[in-house]
Amino acid sequence: MLAAVTRSPGEMVVEDVAGPGRARAGHVIVRPEAVGICGSDFHLFSGDVGALSGARDFYPRVQGHEVSAIVEDPGDSAHPEGERVAIWPLLPCGHCYPCRSKRPNVCPDFRLVGVHLDGGLQERLEVPASTVFGVGDLDPDSACFVEPASVAVHALARARLQPGEQVTIFGAGPIGLAALVAAVHGGARVLTVDPVAARRDLAKRLGAETATWAPPQELKELARDWTNGEGPPLAVETSGEAGVLPLAMDTVCAAGRVVVIGMSSGTVPVRPGAFPEKEIDVIGSSCATAGDFTDAIRLVAASRAASRTAMTALFSHHFPLARAAEAFAFAISRPPDAVKIVVTVN
Repeated sequence: MLAAVTRSPGEMVVEDVAGPGRARAGHVIVRPEAVGICGSDFHLFSGDVGALSGARDFYPRVQGHEVSAIVEDPGDSAHPEGERVAIWPLLPCGHCYPCRSKRPNVCPDFRLVGVHLDGGLQERLEVPASTVFGVGDLDPDSACFVEPASVAVHALARARLQPGEQVTIFGAGPIGLAALVAAVHGGARVLTVDPVAARRDLAKRLGAETATWAPPQELKELARDWTNGEGPPLAVETSGEAGVLPLAMDTVCAAGRVVVIGMSSGTVPVRPGAFPEKEIDVIGSSCATAGDFTDAIRLVAASRAASRTAMTALFSHHFPLARAAEAFAFAISRPPDAVKIVVTVN
């Protein structure tokens, strides 16, 4: 079968590899249909593994953790053959403190399908049955978007989002737009900040009340004006740009919260006095739990029903599996018209 194999940083080849046989006990064999490319994929593809969690023996690797697939061999699971599914890519150890605390998404020994284990950029894939979630009548693109949507769902749960709250979301890439969709679905009012005009326009189509870009001081003033002088109670950082964190801390109101989703190996100075002065909470958010994944399926279905045209616009570019390396190079170049780039597999 064909697979896109990242042999080493920057080197991806599409080649024949040995496929799985029959499903082993506790496993399911699926035929991936659509695989979204994510910012964390960039880190692995480029060799910037300092921004990734877990072991360092990444190569060679079949990438792809945002996976829509069809069940081919359900094994001993309850999933019927032919069912369309999304893959929750996280495999926690099950016995460490985070796992015992029902926070397996931050297990220090977790493994991610497509990062630590081979993922969806291949014609057939065997995964543990615990990672397989039926998605009903979602189309393949929407189904592969469930994974980034689950990251947003988890982040807003960590943020303790309340209906009617004003939220600033930094970044209108796929995760930022997923956070926007989840926040609007939760009854929030959203200000999106992004330098790319096309992404700001899409943010408005997906429900942002305001979408803007300006120098930091102007952004702080705009956020204060938008909130009648107080500043928003919640800021969500999705861009992965290290320098955005101090801006988010400055922008949020006293007693507010800042949730950091964006991954970066960069560093930036932060003034410690801001924490006691404003008594703000700065909260990290990583991956998603199985419960978040289930909620994300409902969120994507509801959002597609509310605005199918806007949701479709998320999936800006499609590449076949044979051109997976080209898809990665294109995504990493960050063209202004690109949002979610999808590799179609089967």
